[in-house]
Amino acid sequence: MPDRITHDVLAEIVGIAADAIICMDDLQRITFFNSGAEQIFGWSSAEVVGQRIEILMPERHRAGHPRQVAEFDRSKVTARRMGERREITGIRKHGEEFPAEAAISQIHQGETVIYAVVLRDVSTRKKFEQRQAFLASAGEKLASSFGSGEVLQNVADLAVPILADGCILESRIDDGYKAGAVAHSDHTIEEVLRRIIAAGVRRPPATNPLSEIAVMGTRILLQSNAAARVIEASTSEFYIEGVRKMNPEAALFLPLVARGHLAGVLSLFRGNRGFHRDEIEFAEDLARLAALALDNSVLLDTVRAALRSREEIVAVVSHDLRNPVAAVKMLSRAVLNDGNGAGTSRRENILLIAKAAEQMDGLIRDLLDVSRLDSGKLVIHQEPVDPSALLSGSLQTLLPLVEEKAIELELQLEEGLPQVQADPERIQQTISNLVGNAIKFTPTGGKITIRTRSTGDEVVVSVIDTGTGISPEQLPMVFDRYWQSSRTDREGAGLGLAIAKGIVEGHGGRIWIESKPGEGATASFTLPVTRSRE
Repeated sequence: MPDRITHDVLAEIVGIAADAIICMDDLQRITFFNSGAEQIFGWSSAEVVGQRIEILMPERHRAGHPRQVAEFDRSKVTARRMGERREITGIRKHGEEFPAEAAISQIHQGETVIYAVVLRDVSTRKKFEQRQAFLASAGEKLASSFGSGEVLQNVADLAVPILADGCILESRIDDGYKAGAVAHSDHTIEEVLRRIIAAGVRRPPATNPLSEIAVMGTRILLQSNAAARVIEASTSEFYIEGVRKMNPEAALFLPLVARGHLAGVLSLFRGNRGFHRDEIEFAEDLARLAALALDNSVLLDTVRAALRSREEIVAVVSHDLRNPVAAVKMLSRAVLNDGNGAGTSRRENILLIAKAAEQMDGLIRDLLDVSRLDSGKLVIHQEPVDPSALLSGSLQTLLPLVEEKAIELELQLEEGLPQVQADPERIQQTISNLVGNAIKFTPTGGKITIRTRSTGDEVVVSVIDTGTGISPEQLPMVFDRYWQSSRTDREGAGLGLAIAKGIVEGHGGRIWIESKPGEGATASFTLPVTRSRE
């Protein structure tokens, strides 16, 4: 009786073991198949008992199996422990291959030989090891990236095809998102996705997954019909076109959070399959690495920008202050040496000294304004203002400049313009910068027109000149500080348009320039209309 109980207990233990325990006869026919084997291979015991063991092997390994059994029989070894052999490959009922480790023994009962195999599915462990190796390699690659743009592209390239068929990585910009990198396993689709990068900042509707992430701060997972659901919640034509080309069945949107702030979103798309739980965890690990690397790169970009700005300021001051300072020194000596000479010469020299001082003062004022823009300390005091009076007053100080160059200045005001919310002093500064810029590039005898129109919520102010125009290559750079268009002379520090942009955006408006070479340029900006108290 004790032997019988022991046998039953052992049979029960073997039956419920998590590892696959399989017995075969000398013809390699399966005679025992425990529940662990059923779970691993997907076959029931009734389906495989009596079948040859090759049914559990990939097709490419079946032909060589008899030879391996014969070699094992000829050897003096009766058992091989798990891990002593190289890793083997099994195949599940539905055709999926998986890595495994196995122990095998041959038991002789008289003339009969029984082969017993204990097999362990190591796919989870291998997958974990591979992912850890991948994340370690990804961490090194991201840590060695220089600049946020390179980090974004590296993340996208790492995600495809390991985690997804397609990827869009977007940075958080104010209340919107700007795509910084894309990737797709199909290069033709990737080219379509690149248009999303060129489209600039987009502000998705409240129903869009990215808007939900901005509010909730948690991942968004769409396991089915993702293409239709994302397109329905999008307004950007480039984004919609990209999603339509990918036609994803599933989509995973992961927040990139660094130092408690949402830095961006990693969007992953799969064409015909969903995301398993462990794959989501894997993607979240990559997202955490990406957020840290992106944050570090943004900080690096900020430091570089600060150093570059300092170098540019030093260059501007040393270049643009040198001439007026030299003029002051030379002219002041002339005044001192003039003695009791002609009063006209002395007066002219003093006027020139004053003009040089004004030039220096203007440069210092511009540099201070740029510094305030960078630190967010540029103060804007908005109040209801009549745009007609605002523009008329602004042009009074510009009349001497256009008269000196024999340029016609025309003011075209739309009738019945509503009041706008504006800081009069700062908007006058903006108009002065735009008109002053137009004067520089408009030849003698040309014309500058200042035109206004109402669009309902905004008033648009345009400065139109008949100057030399701007080439398409230079147009995207006109608002960059210290940028000087290609010309032989250098007038000012190249800060006027950058300051004008900062002032207009500080009012909640927009500013842009349209131009064609040889056809002049049109600089336009908007101001918000004053809302009635009601």
